[in-house]
Amino acid sequence: MRARSGHIKFDKKVRWKNLVSAFRPLFLKFLEETQQMPEDMESVDVLIEENLRDLRNNRKPEGYNREGSMRMIFPISNQVEFYVYGRGKVLEVARVTEQMSRVLQKYRLKHTIEWDQLKLLANKKE
Repeated sequence: MRARSGHIKFDKKVRWKNLVSAFRPLFLKFLEETQQMPEDMESVDVLIEENLRDLRNNRKPEGYNREGSMRMIFPISNQVEFYVYGRGKVLEVARVTEQMSRVLQKYRLKHTIEWDQLKLLANKKE
């Protein structure tokens, strides 16, 4: 499947704080699958802790919005959701999104996946 963005939308009963237990494995899976794992694990731990702090307080986390091939974005929204956005490798976005969905399934977080829902890219064709 070719996709520029993979959107994971959680069931209406899921709140930000419900993601606390799944976030570390989810974040590490994202970094691993996108080959963006820094050599310095301390910086990864800091990023995870900053995101967990928000989740514990039932707030939207930052995600991973650094320079790189892919990003994990938590958009400003009334829903609990995030998306994986890739610049370039459109086949990789689908694979990474599916891998992250598997992590969420292990933690029994009910969700759906939608593809290419970014309004900014809606008019762009490859």
